[in-house]
Amino acid sequence: MKARHRLVAVPVVLALGFGVVVSTQRHLDAIRIEQSGEELLYLPNEKLLNHFTGGMSGVVADVLWLKCIQYTSKHFRGDRKFEWLNHMCQTITRLDPYFGDVYRYGGVFLAALKADDDASLALLRSGVPDNPDRWELPYEMAVIYLLNRRDQPGSAEQAARFLAMAAATGTAPAAVVQFANDLQRKYDLAEVERAMWLEMAENSDDEIMRDMARRKLQELTLRENCARLNEAMAQFGERFGHAPESVDELVSAGLVTALPPDPLGGRYFIDADGAVKNTTILDQAVERRLNLLRAGLDRFHEAEGRWPATLQAIYDKGHLSFVPPHPYAGRDWRYDPQTGAVEG
Repeated sequence: MKARHRLVAVPVVLALGFGVVVSTQRHLDAIRIEQSGEELLYLPNEKLLNHFTGGMSGVVADVLWLKCIQYTSKHFRGDRKFEWLNHMCQTITRLDPYFGDVYRYGGVFLAALKADDDASLALLRSGVPDNPDRWELPYEMAVIYLLNRRDQPGSAEQAARFLAMAAATGTAPAAVVQFANDLQRKYDLAEVERAMWLEMAENSDDEIMRDMARRKLQELTLRENCARLNEAMAQFGERFGHAPESVDELVSAGLVTALPPDPLGGRYFIDADGAVKNTTILDQAVERRLNLLRAGLDRFHEAEGRWPATLQAIYDKGHLSFVPPHPYAGRDWRYDPQTGAVEG
């Protein structure tokens, strides 16, 4: 297997390569800014970049990865849209298919920041053949099924399969091997999830990854709070013979001392299905599923030259693995087949 090459070329050659990349990028950036005023509407494909740099694909990949990190960091603290993230990662990995970190961290950014699980899984899968000893790639795929696709049938089995692949590389740390064993024994998934985010929050060298892990730990606590409030809901029904009209009644009935805080700004409420939910968790699920639907709609439109008559048609044509239900009970997606627009 070919190893990931580093920047060890002769300094003059490196300077030339960087100079061509920077010069070309600045020239086209100037055109892009003048014409649109938006960031990163231009990123040349890998064939063009190889032509400009005399085939020095590794050098170009390194330069573009630094640019991708800067782009991700800026939008993480800004609009959080990451419109061009997938295109950047795809370009870099086609330039250098042995650049394992791009598959891994690009996959994490796409799933956790852009909320595009399909793009993340596609990127990670594409890296496995050329990087069979990188345990991180199947591990990150397992995390997506374990955390992001928990509502999809068979997600736990998929997570267990990818964790087993990670462990089978022989390069995975003991903690990952233990995760695989725990999941295969149907260990409490919440504890496995907490352990993963804690490890990242405490040990990651990347500030964005630490911030993301801390948020995920807060979200996990919110879900656990909902579980406890639903236990109180059951006790309320047993005591009074009917369900409470609001979560505040759980406090007035003495079943909980106070509603737990939500540091992310959401609130607890009783949804139409009679369960206690949290708006922070549901709103994030809405955004994630909208991204999934919009990606499927785009694939349908590209293949068929039209928008589907219904969202179900995306699945029927094979452009989505399933049509996600609306996270809020009793609500449906608002879809316009004339424009392809879908809203929550």
